[in-house]
Amino acid sequence: MGFVRVLFAFGLSLVVAEESPSLRGAPSTYGTAVTCSGNGGFSSEKPVCYGGNILFQKYTLEVTNFDGSEGVVNMHADGAVSGQCDGAQFQSSDNMITIENDNGCGIGAMGLEYKVRYCPDQDHVIVNVMKPFDARVVLKSQTCPGAGEV
Repeated sequence: MGFVRVLFAFGLSLVVAEESPSLRGAPSTYGTAVTCSGNGGFSSEKPVCYGGNILFQKYTLEVTNFDGSEGVVNMHADGAVSGQCDGAQFQSSDNMITIENDNGCGIGAMGLEYKVRYCPDQDHVIVNVMKPFDARVVLKSQTCPGAGEV
């Protein structure tokens, strides 16, 4: 259920940003023109972390395991609405990330339609929500926090 709060917080902050142009993030963080190119998977060094902000929300993604086609990820949201989803299993094909087993976090229960894409040349992750609203956020590569700090 924690990930439901994570996605709700993500969606809520993006809806507010969409309705208030003055609150939108910089084009490198939020916008319709985001560069994504390259082939290949996440770094072989583990864990690998990505993060981004929208308004007062901070989102982090920690890839703890990846074998080239499947992996495990921890997702966190901090801010007005906080939540986390640890141990979600994902598959990667042509840099598109699909979470099939959310480890009980309730991703499917929200009715969201979204796509997640890894961009090897830029080393960032793009989360594109299509339903119930249209929004996009870029999670840039960052140093992973120390053990127990995520």
